Amino acid sequence: ANTLSSLPRINNRSQGDRLDLARWLINGKNPIVPRVTVNHIWANLFGQGLVRTMNDFGVRGEPPTHPDLLDWLSGEFIRHKWSRKEMIRLIVHSATYQQSSMHRVNLAEVDPDNRLLHRQNRFRVEAEIIRDLTLAASSQLSREIGGSSVYPPLPPGVSELSYANNFKWKTSVGKDRYRRGMYTFFKRTSPHPNLTTFDCPDSTVTCVKRNISNTPIAALATLNNSVFTEAAKAMAKRLMKQHDNDSDRITFGFKLCTAREPTSKEIGAFSSLLRKSRNFYAKNESEAKAFNGDAEASAWANLARILLNLDEFITRE
Repeated sequence: ANTLSSLPRINNRSQGDRLDLARWLINGKNPIVPRVTVNHIWANLFGQGLVRTMNDFGVRGEPPTHPDLLDWLSGEFIRHKWSRKEMIRLIVHSATYQQSSMHRVNLAEVDPDNRLLHRQNRFRVEAEIIRDLTLAASSQLSREIGGSSVYPPLPPGVSELSYANNFKWKTSVGKDRYRRGMYTFFKRTSPHPNLTTFDCPDSTVTCVKRNISNTPIAALATLNNSVFTEAAKAMAKRLMKQHDNDSDRITFGFKLCTAREPTSKEIGAFSSLLRKSRNFYAKNESEAKAFNGDAEASAWANLARILLNLDEFITRE
């Protein structure tokens, strides 16, 4: 029970067991563990790791784009007592992280894959966070921390797909219905479709890095799934309650979803959508009543659905 000569020696108490191995992994002298962990944190914040082959730190993997930076971050990770929170704080306060993700034409040929980090990377947020963003914009999100798993709404028939149909999904009520995505109960044989639609791994195999795809099913989910339509209705009520005129409501909703001021062209497009929605629901009162109570609330819910379906809303810029 020993290590390769190129690595620090392991201190075995007797024959060597898992506790000895664990202590050796985090004794601060082993360079591999902090490098791998820091690379994971970096990849989560930048879309790509400093070592892009995250599952292979060996000679067959890619070398780090910034080896000195990787070593320095590893040392800081150990110095901060292996605190992920401190590492995230350190990285997000850097000028490199806070760059714009806007494409820079003058560097397109020099650094086409952004290995030199001349800009931020633009990518869609993780599956769990998409729902969290939607609930937060609609003011439905429960910010309680800790506790048991919860069961948000599930499309009919999904739970029956579990092994031997032996699992029943009892939808949570009250604030548990709106807990963060990390608390959603995960059934390996029948995962929540809102998660798998946005590339959440199925938990049956190890996943070092998630894939990011862009499919029509994802757009259909955020437009029509009950979680997102409920959020649109709640957001409509929030807009109507906090402001008295159309322009202010549109501006407020747009800022909630994109963290920036809308342009005059964007305000015009949403004003046109609102006008068309009002006309439609005024002529179809039964549909308005079934959708969100009355024509005005339904028109604003329709506008909120589009705000919550902007690519900019679910994409980390």
